This record gives sequence, C-alpha cells and structure tokens, in this order.
Amino acid sequence: MNHIKTTGMLAGMLLAATALSPAMAADMTMERALKADSEPGNWILHAQNYEGHRFSRLKEITAENAKNLKLAYTVALGGYQSGGRYPHGNLEGTPLVDDGIAYVTDGWGSVYAVDASANKRGSRVIWKMDPGTDRAWAGDVACCGVNNRGVALWKDKIVSIALDGRLFLIEKKTGEMLWEAKVAEPAVGETITLAPLVIRDVAITGSAGGEFGIRGWYDAVDLNTGKQKWRTFMIPGPGEPGHESWKGGGNRWKHGGASAWVTPTFDSTLNLIYAGVGNPGPDWDPDYRPGDNKWASSVVAMNPDDGKIKWGFQYTPNDPYDFDEISEHPIVRMKINGQDRTVMTHAARNGFYYSLDAANGSFITGKQYVDKLTWSTGLDPKTGMPLEYDPKKDVQDYIASMTPRRSRPTTDVKCPTTSGGKNWQPTAFNPDLNIMYIPSAEGCNKLTLVVQKDWEDEPGGTVKPRDRFTGGGGVNQGRIEGSVKGVDPLTGEMKVKTAYRYPNWAGLMATAGNLIVTGWPDGEFVAYDAKTLQEVYTYSTGCGINAPPVTYTVAGKQYIGLLVGSIQKAAILQDSPELKNSATCSMFYAWAL
Repeated sequence: MNHIKTTGMLAGMLLAATALSPAMAADMTMERALKADSEPGNWILHAQNYEGHRFSRLKEITAENAKNLKLAYTVALGGYQSGGRYPHGNLEGTPLVDDGIAYVTDGWGSVYAVDASANKRGSRVIWKMDPGTDRAWAGDVACCGVNNRGVALWKDKIVSIALDGRLFLIEKKTGEMLWEAKVAEPAVGETITLAPLVIRDVAITGSAGGEFGIRGWYDAVDLNTGKQKWRTFMIPGPGEPGHESWKGGGNRWKHGGASAWVTPTFDSTLNLIYAGVGNPGPDWDPDYRPGDNKWASSVVAMNPDDGKIKWGFQYTPNDPYDFDEISEHPIVRMKINGQDRTVMTHAARNGFYYSLDAANGSFITGKQYVDKLTWSTGLDPKTGMPLEYDPKKDVQDYIASMTPRRSRPTTDVKCPTTSGGKNWQPTAFNPDLNIMYIPSAEGCNKLTLVVQKDWEDEPGGTVKPRDRFTGGGGVNQGRIEGSVKGVDPLTGEMKVKTAYRYPNWAGLMATAGNLIVTGWPDGEFVAYDAKTLQEVYTYSTGCGINAPPVTYTVAGKQYIGLLVGSIQKAAILQDSPELKNSATCSMFYAWAL
C-alpha cells in the first residue's frame, strides 16, 4: 500500500542523499536514542526513553519551588479547521524538544518547529509543514476525534503522520517535505493517529479504526527508501497461530478490529517492541465473533526487524466491553527473588494492573487499581486470566449480568466504564521512588447490545466499510471522575493517590525534582509532589487539556511544555454540563521558574 511521492528533488537523488549523509552533532542516531536518559535537557523520544518511562532527570524545578512557576511563553498553532463530523482538530501530541527547538503537531497533522528559548521576541514558529489533509474525507472516518500524537526524529529529519494514512519525511531545518508514503487506507476505515516509533532506520506505525470493521496491523517503513519493510496483522489469518480463535464462520476475522493507536515501547536488549492492541469488533456483540479473538485486547511482543510476533498476552479474551489495550507498556528492570528481571507493565483499560516477563510474556502478578471493578472478581494468580474466564466456552460471560449477550442485550451497571480505568493517556515511572503513576478514571456504565450481521456473508448485513461496526453502546451511570495513583511497578500495590473532579485524558510526566505533572479537561495545568500527590502548583489555561507534558532546558534553564486545546469528550459532557461551553484553543504553553 506504500505509494511514495517526493517533492523538491528527484526521488533517486533525494533518497541517496538521505541514506548516505553523515551524522552531524545534533543528528538523531540510534546511539542517541538508546542513551536518551543521558541528555535530560532534550526530550527526543515520544516517551522520553524507549522503555516508556516519561521521566526526566531535570530537577531545577522541584516539589518545593514549583509554587514559583510562571508562564514563560505561549505559541498559537493551527488545527481549528473542521473535518467531517468534527468541529476542529484535537491536541493530544507529545512535543519533542532538541537543542532548543520544539517540534509539535496539531490534530490535522501539521508540524511546527517552535523556538523554545527564553527571551525570543516576535514569532516563535520557525516553520510549519501542512500535509494538506482532505479534512472532510478523513474526519468522517475518524472514530473518536481528529487526533495526532506527535512526531519522531531520525538523522537530521522529522518523521510524521497524518490522519489520512500518510507517513512523511521532513527536513528538520526547513520543514520541507522530502517524501510521503501512503501507509493506511481511510477508504476502508483505516487511519493513523500514533506518533511513529523509529528504531534504527525504520518507522513503525499502526492502524486506528477498530470501530469501522478494519483488520488492525502494525507496519514498518524503511526511512532510507520510503518503502514498506514489513506489516504484521493483529488478527491472525488462515494457517497462522491464533486464527482458530475467530469462530462463527465467514470473514469475521477480516474485519474484527484489533487496531493500534499508541506508540509501542521497545527493549533494545531483547530487541522486542511491546505493542498494545485494540478491542475486537463488533465491540459489544460477542456472540457475533465466538472464540478468544486473538490478538484483540492484548499486548504483542514483536521483533522490530521483521515484525514477527514472539509472544502475546490477552487481557480480556472475547472482550465484550470495548476494553482496548492499546496504551503504553512500560519496561522496568528489577530484582525478583534475587534475580534480575525485565518486566513489562500495563495499567489496563479493564481496571487491572499487570506485570509480565518481558522476554516470554509469562504472567507475574496483577492487581485491581480502579476504585470499583465489577465485571470480574479478580485474576487467576497463575495465568493472569479473569477468574471467570472459561477456555471451554466460545463466548465468555464473566459476571453474566454485566456482560452483553444476544439473550440479554441490556446489562446491569458495570465498572469501570467503556472508556476504561485508563484509556490512551500515558503513565509515568519514577525510578528513584520506584513508583508507577497512573492517570485514571473512576465510574460505571450500562451497555446495550445491537445485533450485527456479517456484511459479506449474511443477507442484510448491517455495515459496510467506513460505517460504524460496534454492536451497541454504553450510558454512564453517575459522574465519571478522575485520579492519579502511584503503585508499586511489580505488584500494583497502591502507594499514593489523589482524586480530581474530572477523568484524566492528558497523561503524566515524572521528574527527578519529585514532580508529577499533568493537565485536566477543565483546563487546569497541575504539578503534584510525587511523594504525596499534593498539589504544589496550578494554572488555569482556559482550554481543555488532552495532551501529556514534557520538560527540557534552553540555555541551562528548565521549562515544562504542554499542548493545550481539546474537544471535550462526550463521556465527560454527559455528566459535566458545566464544560459544554469550554473555549477551544490550539496552543503550546511553557512554564519556568
């Protein structure tokens, strides 16, 4: 599906120059990426390091002096434009900062190079690359908003994506687009929202669109040529291990969801990426798709060189609740019973916190982290499966009254909600305190099933490509609120927590200054003491915040940067009508002492 288009030069000359140009001092190399922790003044990887920690060694700003923070500057961005059924783009991106330049995106995939220095006068925008997305066409197929979660660095280039399925290589100094490659196909419901993961000379992306009957995948493009290196589907095809877990006949496996929309983590020692996988489709009609439905609602460990799956772990087999597990899977090295272990962790949408052996996927431990969880009574201590899971059943009931089935299409109140105990918003890990911090949501809902039919195999099939294929929906039962919780990274044991009046949709950052930093839907930017989770600084931005913060230095001075501006989530507005008239903005904010 890769169709390459070059601009400015002949393709052969361009690609040869890209492949052969020597690395300069500020070029992004694999060596720099592997040692990202050693240059805390920059934020050069999506999650600060490959392991997904979102932790900075900077400590000029501390829990003690954060009360003295001041707004240093703001930068207005674009992205207001409407598209399809959405009134404007959404800001969910993680800025990258390298040598005093911040590289940020708006929801429509425009990339901005922003001068992040202290005393800059005049315009801070150095260049802007607008991919020219057909907004009406792409916006109509976007499941849950017009989103873009950021860019990646490679050599002296920027790697970016657009909602309409294109991957771009951009000159870092000028913003000139060198080439674009078509990776996803919105005509059949595929989009791309995640920030690319660059390993050596390969950019890894994945397909969103699980609510539109796609067959999800992760994909790798060789940045030297712009051509596809491999593609791995998250739903096994005929003859592949796990294909037998899609039953019911017909082509259910071909449009069973299992999408991807959050950047994977990477362990360089094991040479494995850990990629979250979305829910099976249709979301709430499990009778349509008997079987465990691998690898939906799972994590898979893949070799980044060829995309081969080494192991997978499915959190909720035959998931009837829409518990996507697309979010980050941080890697933590620790001693267990005196032995060094590499542990993959995950605060799952289903409300449980998991730790798995990163080498083979074996279950170590799991624990409930949300305040209220009713769809299961717990996890099997040996397998990590929900205690109610029955491998002999093709359709799982879990707690029957809370599980939608064709025989009982409306459920009792189920916790957590469909959007989960945690959705895409990222965790942060402080290795000094040995605490994993989880941005969480607390609430419950009821589900109603709508029977689906296979559009290819059954007369009167209910959907076709680019039509929603969900099999029902949910209604919140009471107000959905939020929290930040600090847990032991191995056991999930609660160490510290705080509550907030709205669910968190921004994600977290941790620093060596003992800070946890985040934003909230009401526009509050908040810094917490990492040891107590007491607020130490707040600032009202005036616009909802759905993006995670970063920190960096310019001329030796520490800043905290954040994209501000979001569409208020329907799940929030449903029981928080006071936010319905929240202002919309598209801004980059930076604070300093």
